[in-house]
Amino acid sequence: MKTLDISRFLENSLFKIILDENGNALEMTEAIKLLMDHMGTPKHMSDIFDQPLLEQIETRLHLAKTQVISGHNVLTGHLIVSNEKKEPCYIIYQQHADKAIITIKIGEQNEKLLQLYENAYLTATIPMALVNESGYIISTNNEFSNEFPSHSSSEFVHLQDHFALMTPTSTFSYEDYIQKATIQASSKVNMSYSANGLTHIYEVSLTLDHKTRMFILRILDITERERLLDQLAHSDQLCTTGEIAASIAHEVRNPMTTLEGFLQLLEHEVTGNAQMYVSVIQEEVKRMNEILNEMLALSKPVVDEITVFSLSVLIEDVLLLLRPKALLDQIHLVNEFNSKEPMLIRANPNRIKQVLINLLKNAMEAMIPNDTLSISVNEGEQHKIDILISDTGVGMDEKTMETIFLPFVSDKPGGTGLGLPFVKKTVLEYGGTISVTSELDKGTVFHLSFPLVSVALSE
Repeated sequence: MKTLDISRFLENSLFKIILDENGNALEMTEAIKLLMDHMGTPKHMSDIFDQPLLEQIETRLHLAKTQVISGHNVLTGHLIVSNEKKEPCYIIYQQHADKAIITIKIGEQNEKLLQLYENAYLTATIPMALVNESGYIISTNNEFSNEFPSHSSSEFVHLQDHFALMTPTSTFSYEDYIQKATIQASSKVNMSYSANGLTHIYEVSLTLDHKTRMFILRILDITERERLLDQLAHSDQLCTTGEIAASIAHEVRNPMTTLEGFLQLLEHEVTGNAQMYVSVIQEEVKRMNEILNEMLALSKPVVDEITVFSLSVLIEDVLLLLRPKALLDQIHLVNEFNSKEPMLIRANPNRIKQVLINLLKNAMEAMIPNDTLSISVNEGEQHKIDILISDTGVGMDEKTMETIFLPFVSDKPGGTGLGLPFVKKTVLEYGGTISVTSELDKGTVFHLSFPLVSVALSE
């Protein structure tokens, strides 16, 4: 039987030790002797390893007496470097006949974990930064550098200066924000940030790490979440409006019908000024009916006759209806279709037609002679159809744009404020989106988008 060449296993290793079947140290590298020098040269594995690691090695030595163990085992634990100190380590355990070769890796495990944590921080998908006790940003990750390049490249940027780039969405005090993070270990605030023509809403959280007394800044983009919450609030508002509309319709329809009937009788019996008064009343009753019908359109989803149809053909029909008014008002009407393929959508064509009529009529009412009203249709991204309705009219300020889709809000004389809520409700029901941009004295653009139906699916 060949004897074990111990020296062969001790080459090229800083910390390596060879044990017999009882755990006694047969040989070790000089590095082990130097490490344990203040405690004397270790004679047994209990002089080197802590109890949990010791038990793992003893188990393997015991098993080796009755069965053949091959391969390598990686075990973790602590190395005893003094009476009061233990060093984290992991060992590579290898069995050779009745002897075990132990390779010890000191500190490498911690170093790898630290590197892993650092990589996770640097490559995180949200902007993150480390802030010291004085409030200065001392480190930023890659995503932070991409989102806020001006501050990530500067030295000694204070957190308060960084917040100056952003606008809180509610009442905010920097001192209270820091105090809450210090006392409660975490603090959050929602802020908006504009860059490259886009505005994002962020949830900015600051967390205190008690061991280092450092703060971790996390910036989470919640723009989409806030948009969905706004849509939900708007849907609730429309739902409430619908309930009110249904109630009003039930209560008002009968007396309105009676009033119309008696007015028709009076129309043939009165003369002079009284006839003029009856005519005025009839016009007002007609207008009341129109308001009632628009409210009913908002009340609840109706049973639709949904079909697949050509949006470009529908738009041509709408423009055919509105061209006489455009000529009368001296408004230039321009349409543009930018697709060689049929632009098909799935919806109720009559309701989409009413949507387009509402938007185009609103635009024409905001314009003067020689202004231009354009409607363009393009194939957008993600298999969508984009419709842009642009006018060169009076435009709107930001405050007006925030309220145009709310029921009963109108700046037009005699307006009901129900046309645009109907437009938005209808567009959303068919899986579309609608947005608006505007500038005073320059004009307004409504952007509608609908899912595109392919020719194959429509057949």
